[in-house]
Amino acid sequence: MISFIDSLVPQAVKKLIPYQSARRIGGDGRVWLNANELESPLFQGEVGHNRYPDFLPQDIAKAYQAYCETDADTVAVRGADEAIDLLIRTFCKPAQDKILICSPTYAMYEFCADALAIETLDSPLKEDFSLDTADVIERAELANIVFLCSPNNPTGNVIPKSDLVEVLEGTQGKSLVVVDEAYIEFEPQTSAVNLIERYPHLVVIRTLSKAFGLAAVRCGFILASPNVMQYVAKLIPPYPMPDCSSQIVLEALSDERVSVMQDATLDLVEVRNRFATQLAKFDFIEQVYPSSTNFVLLKHKPEHQLFSVLAKNGIVTRNQHHEPALRNCVRISIGSKESMDEVISSLNHYQKELRQRQHTQNTEPQLQLDKDHI
Repeated sequence: MISFIDSLVPQAVKKLIPYQSARRIGGDGRVWLNANELESPLFQGEVGHNRYPDFLPQDIAKAYQAYCETDADTVAVRGADEAIDLLIRTFCKPAQDKILICSPTYAMYEFCADALAIETLDSPLKEDFSLDTADVIERAELANIVFLCSPNNPTGNVIPKSDLVEVLEGTQGKSLVVVDEAYIEFEPQTSAVNLIERYPHLVVIRTLSKAFGLAAVRCGFILASPNVMQYVAKLIPPYPMPDCSSQIVLEALSDERVSVMQDATLDLVEVRNRFATQLAKFDFIEQVYPSSTNFVLLKHKPEHQLFSVLAKNGIVTRNQHHEPALRNCVRISIGSKESMDEVISSLNHYQKELRQRQHTQNTEPQLQLDKDHI
C-alpha cells in the first residue's frame, strides 16, 4: 500500500539508486585498491587521512539515538543546513511543489527552496510569536513540507507541544512536518522526538553546533520514521562525515561530555537571564523577549540604532530590522559573562551620552533667556 509520504517523493528520487561508493560496496581483503586513494599518507601525523571515511557513519547515529533515548531512524549529516536541503530535495519537485514556513523564522528554509525553484508559503506567527495553528493547517494543504523551528530562531520562543500536536493531527495524510530543534538543549523537555512513532510524517532536525559548541565540526542529524528515511538516504552524499569529525562527535556524545554540556548550558542560561534583566533597565529598549535559546532578542525605540551603536564599539550582533515583524529588533548571542558585561557597559556609556545631550538641550534655552535678560 502506498502511503502519502510515498506520494510526496518525485519519481526521479524514487528511481534513484544511491551512489555505490567504494566504502558502500565494501569487501574483505588485505590490499585496498578499490577507491583510487593514495595507499600511504604523504606527511607524518596524517595516518588515515589518505583513506575515504565511512560511507554512512552508523556509530555516530547510534550514539545520537542513545543520547535522544529514541529508536527513530537517525542519520548524521553535515549540519542542520544540509538536513534542510536534503529534505526539500527529497520531497519536493522543482518548479511544482511548495514548502510552508512561519515567519519570522530561520531563513535557510526559504533559501534552500529558492535554490531549487520551490515556492515558499508563509503562515506568519502571531504578534506574541505563537503559531496560528488553524492557518498553518489550512495552508499546509498546498505544501509538501511544513517547517517549524522550536525553539524558534530569531524569536527565541518554544512551540508548546499542544500546538505541535494540533498541527500534526491536522496535517496527517497531507504534508511532512519538520521540526528544527537546533536549540533544544536549552529546553529539552519540549522536544518532539518522542512523537515520531505516533506521527510518521514528523521529522526532527538536530545539530551539535549550539549547546555542544561544535559549530566548526558541521554535524547535524535527521530523526524520522523508516518510510521517510528510506528516501532521504538515497540523496545523502557517499562520504558525509570526515573520520576526524566523527571521532570528535563520538567523544562529545559520551556520558561524560554530555554531562559537561548540560552543566555549561545551565551556566549559559544563568548568564542569559542576568543579561536580559540588565537590558530591560535601559529606557531606549522597548522590549526584551523571553528566550529559550542561547540568544536574546530585543526591540529598541525607533530613534536608537543599537546595532550600529554596539558595532562602533567592536561588538557584532545581528540586525533583524529587515524582517517586517521585527522592526527595530537586534539579536544578541550569549557569550561569556565578561562579553555580556562589555555589552552592558557599552549601552551604559550610550545612555550616559544620551542624558548629557538631553541635559545640554534643556539648558541652552535657559542660557539664552539669561543673555536676553542682561
